Amino acid sequence: MSEVHERVVRFLRSRPDVTTADLAAACTLGESTVKNYVAGRMAETTRIREEMGRVMDLVDRGDVLQPGGGRAVVVAEEQFEAARRVAKRHEFYVTETVRRIAHVLEYCAEQAAIGVVTGDYGVGKTEGLNAWRRGTGRKTEAIVFEFDEFSASNKVSFIQALAELLGIDSKCGMHDATKVFRAVVAKLRETPALLIFDQVEMTRPRILQIIRQIWDRTRDQGVGVVLLAAPVLMARLKVSQMRDLGALESRIGVYANLRGLGKAEMAAIVKQEGITDIDEAAFDLFWKATGGSMRRLLAALDMIKAKHQGKRITERTIGGVAGHLWGLRTEAA
Repeated sequence: MSEVHERVVRFLRSRPDVTTADLAAACTLGESTVKNYVAGRMAETTRIREEMGRVMDLVDRGDVLQPGGGRAVVVAEEQFEAARRVAKRHEFYVTETVRRIAHVLEYCAEQAAIGVVTGDYGVGKTEGLNAWRRGTGRKTEAIVFEFDEFSASNKVSFIQALAELLGIDSKCGMHDATKVFRAVVAKLRETPALLIFDQVEMTRPRILQIIRQIWDRTRDQGVGVVLLAAPVLMARLKVSQMRDLGALESRIGVYANLRGLGKAEMAAIVKQEGITDIDEAAFDLFWKATGGSMRRLLAALDMIKAKHQGKRITERTIGGVAGHLWGLRTEAA
């Protein structure tokens, strides 16, 4: 048993709510491959070891498969009054990530194309989408669909949920799903819109096939599609031998792989947030610890301003914040 296999097994034992299907959704391996690997019925190839190791690293950082969908907060009775205070909202920063997302959305809306936007967890895909909808996207008819565990794995659940967003009566069983699919197509032909799907890395191939079939039947009327996902989605599309996924990949008209915050962008945001007394070595460590994630950066800034306001920020400060928030160990800490 390898070190990676032991990590996976320990994780599953500690998290009975997580299945091998959940692990497969976070990587490029098939569900049956992950299931057999965990059970010890499949030899550990280099690809399996690398993929499962990558997923375990994401789990350790809290980027995927968090218990309950996020960190739990325990509020004691004596803390109740303090807990009622609403945290100050950060400024919204128009970064290169936000601009690239807007470009894909505008292109797909104007050209009735399929676009894919990928980026690691926390880089700002959803916030970029929201910014576009508040700004130039206000005049674009758009439907935003965020996948969950049910709609991402069950085609009937998916088509029902999409129909409801379009104002279609979607009460149906397995045998009526075809009628709902046709109603969705008819509605989009009558009232074209940009279909935006978020958290697409969760979806099973048959769901992506339905999205592709809807677009095939409505693109001439002006329907565009944008898929927002973690980078694993494009990896799946490229390595999959399934015909349906290949059919989707061949239709992608524009693709943006987001790398998150640039170093200069991060420096500007840190300064704008009032953190000015930080030495160069500390900032370099800060940059590496956040990994281009806007979510991580803002969480760290909140802690720094709460605990170290007015103090010089050193490598030790950043090491402590990284260890507290994400469990990262640094030499400085």
